Amino acid sequence: MPLPESPTLETLAAGLPQPPHQLLGRRPGPLVLPDNIVCFQRRAASELNRPRRGRALHHRFVLIIALQASVSVCVDDRVIRLGSGEGLLVFPFQFHHYIDAGQKDLLWIFITFDLADSESLQPMQYRPFLFTPAARVLATELIAAYEKEGRMSELPALLLALLLARLRRQGPAPRRKHVPVAAQGMLMQVNQLAHRTNEPLGIKEIAAALGISQSHLRARFRASCGVSIGRHLRRLRLERASGLLRLTPNRVSEIAEQCGFNSIYSFSRAFHAAFGQPPVAYRQSVGPHGGPRHRKGSTRHR
Repeated sequence: MPLPESPTLETLAAGLPQPPHQLLGRRPGPLVLPDNIVCFQRRAASELNRPRRGRALHHRFVLIIALQASVSVCVDDRVIRLGSGEGLLVFPFQFHHYIDAGQKDLLWIFITFDLADSESLQPMQYRPFLFTPAARVLATELIAAYEKEGRMSELPALLLALLLARLRRQGPAPRRKHVPVAAQGMLMQVNQLAHRTNEPLGIKEIAAALGISQSHLRARFRASCGVSIGRHLRRLRLERASGLLRLTPNRVSEIAEQCGFNSIYSFSRAFHAAFGQPPVAYRQSVGPHGGPRHRKGSTRHR
């Protein structure tokens, strides 16, 4: 069934009403733009599961657009089949990897970004979307701006915000029900509990939520994940702290407290061990509130 043609500008202009008050217009709500945008592509299915050490988990959004070829994406405990002309938004701290990819050729676009306020995108979670002609126009302009504009240009962020708004408002791609992978593992359950609230959860709270003792939780987590749950929760807190350093103007001491560290000194030591530099240097290296610092002669993200 062919898609309906979009109305022309002339048709839309002819239907515009006369406003009762020409100086009183529509006001937008608060606008939060995506930040720290990286665009790249994969041309072979064998390139999808990188790095190869387990399922990917990170603190950024990943917008996937499948231009050519079909592959199944496993997100947390669900398998979502993406066909040509479809896409998916993976949220921060969601496990994801790719199955039945084989050795086929493909052309997929990946756009990763930070976003300080993700509440407006919640309806897109686990919901594949159709890559409509209107969305393709915006994505084309976004990639072109990303390639040609300087690092300090606001145009890619504005175009990505428009693309996300359009994808959020359109209906989901027609498809069969999600296929469960398996029961949620201990690692996934802990991650989801840890990021369900802005307050950092401790082992006591997580054990209570799972209905097991703290000692049982510690033993099961180490047996299934090969690392102590305390060390894992510490890493999750540090990942959250790195995002706050990029995306907010909050003082380092405030971020340390938000992420559950008792003192700025213990936070600084832990952050330096995890990221190779102290929090202040990290913030300076990525620029004010998350934007990469501008370097002379550099016009592209690397």
